Amino acid sequence: MTISVILDTDLAMGATGSDIDDGFALAMALADPALDLRLVTTVNGNTDVESATVLTLELLDRLGRLDVPVHRGAAQPLRRPRSAADAPAAVVGRREPDPKPAVQAMVELVLARPGEISLIAVGPLTNVALAIGAEPGFAASLSSLMIMGGLFLADPDGMTLPGEFNVWSDPEAARVVLESGVTASWVGLDVTRQVRLTRGEAAAMAAGDRPFESFAGEHTLGWIDHLASIGEEPDSCALHDPLAVAALSRPDLVTFAPAHLTVELGDDRRGAMVTDLHSGSPNARVGVAVDAQGFSDHFRDLMTGR
Repeated sequence: MTISVILDTDLAMGATGSDIDDGFALAMALADPALDLRLVTTVNGNTDVESATVLTLELLDRLGRLDVPVHRGAAQPLRRPRSAADAPAAVVGRREPDPKPAVQAMVELVLARPGEISLIAVGPLTNVALAIGAEPGFAASLSSLMIMGGLFLADPDGMTLPGEFNVWSDPEAARVVLESGVTASWVGLDVTRQVRLTRGEAAAMAAGDRPFESFAGEHTLGWIDHLASIGEEPDSCALHDPLAVAALSRPDLVTFAPAHLTVELGDDRRGAMVTDLHSGSPNARVGVAVDAQGFSDHFRDLMTGR
């Protein structure tokens, strides 16, 4: 039995200087026989929403899946608009997304099939929060909510932001989700930084002859080069978003623990998550351990079509 899925993403694979893991998350959601990707919604985050939408359509072309609907979502966070300088210049696409706004598409699909649709959110949670606010029954009608975001167990020392990027980008939206009554599963940096794609693996992809494979490999090499240039790991990059996709169809790969989460909204600690693993009233499940080798095998199998 397959799991029907909405993927909500700030996809940036293909944008200069941007992370590539969201592109692999899309490819995995399509390649996994346990998942049925019903639609993709885009949101401002790693790149501006226009670029995220165009790049999503481009990757679907390369993956041969023109049938998957793409809906443009929120262009700004709920409370604090980002300046134009924060977003890469929009790229030019070859086709247009579905004209229906992302939040409307999400709400309509979930309400039409209550208890059947799982939502995987791998960008800022703006669209998710807007859907919760637009329709009181939306959150309760989801089968599950899987979120890539947050840092729960480790000290943020060395990070350039007080919180993980997706939560920091729209912490007000994260608070809406935490207060919605849905016990979401949060796949945070504690586990995602343990799953890696190496330079050698990326080079092998870049040398491949399939449209997505070569494109993804080339941009992964560029991303690893960028990370090396700013003093981070020179020979690999983390696969944050793909782990959230994998955790839905392969729950054996990530160990979750119940927790009560709150998110900081003040300037000094904006986006930081306060985690209580011993609360008697948990409002979330957080990833506390990962089978890194198991994930790598799963990722490789899906990406190579074995």
